[in-house]
Amino acid sequence: MMYVLAIDGGGTKTSAVLCDEHGNIYAKVVTTRSNPTAMDLHYFESTIHTIMQNLQQQNPQVFSAVHSCFAGMAGVKELQAERTVEEILRQYVSKTAIISVDNDAIIALYAGTLGQAGIVQIAGTGAITMGFDQQKNFHRVGGWGYLFDDEGSGYDLGIQALKAIFQSYDGRGRATALTDAVLHYFAVANEPQLIECIYGEEHPRTVVAPLSKYVVAMANQGDEVAHKILEDACQKYYSAIKACYKQMIWGKEHVLVVLAGGVFKNEGYFLPKLQQLAIADDLPLQFIKPLLPPIGGAVIAAFKEMNIQPCTDFIETFQKNDE
Repeated sequence: MMYVLAIDGGGTKTSAVLCDEHGNIYAKVVTTRSNPTAMDLHYFESTIHTIMQNLQQQNPQVFSAVHSCFAGMAGVKELQAERTVEEILRQYVSKTAIISVDNDAIIALYAGTLGQAGIVQIAGTGAITMGFDQQKNFHRVGGWGYLFDDEGSGYDLGIQALKAIFQSYDGRGRATALTDAVLHYFAVANEPQLIECIYGEEHPRTVVAPLSKYVVAMANQGDEVAHKILEDACQKYYSAIKACYKQMIWGKEHVLVVLAGGVFKNEGYFLPKLQQLAIADDLPLQFIKPLLPPIGGAVIAAFKEMNIQPCTDFIETFQKNDE
């Protein structure tokens, strides 16, 4: 049996597991965020130490037999913190274990492609498009931050919803079901009272991004304003995906595009729309949803470092164990 240690480190939470090639989980930790760009470096390091100690305590036997570690972490590339993470992991695992630290986008991709090359479109609080080809060459498009980019992110959709609500209130735009949904969400009586909720203590991103779910819900209920916001978002995703595709070298086969992140929870809306855009453009893109959570993608990445394909029952077993 081969054992791996996988970490999915994000801006809101971090998951880690010990797992085998069948998808059996032997230890699991879910803890706070571990994005070094959004936290003190000392606190970041102590988070990684705590995760490793916790996994070790849960199952010392499997922990000592780990062959490969893969950490997919937000922010490590930007801060060149891969070495720091690698040095911490090295203190815990055997000298012969392979250790890889990479961007969290690659594990989001592998959660859909199961280790194959492709493009991942992430739309959570922020948004970014990343491509990884057969040679592991990496290309990014977008994701330059919430102030002027992150198009199609939860934050961007929330901003578009708020614009529509205030324009409707002023008589500058048409009426929309988003108004009642968002007033209800913030538990306020009228539009001007929203201002206090948005410009409060919290970072605007954390306040505004959750509103994206109402854009999807209202569009599904036939609201034209919400529908237009989502149509525009699909165009934004598609132009980023197309730019990424064009700047990379691909073979003859279809290129898989994984839609990852909270905005895509309702993939029934986004998948066919994006697929239509690619067909109209005659681009060989095949849009798919993730088959696993990102931590599952990290496990696949850890096995890929050893050139091992997970077993056929991996997805089913992992999902059962990960509940």
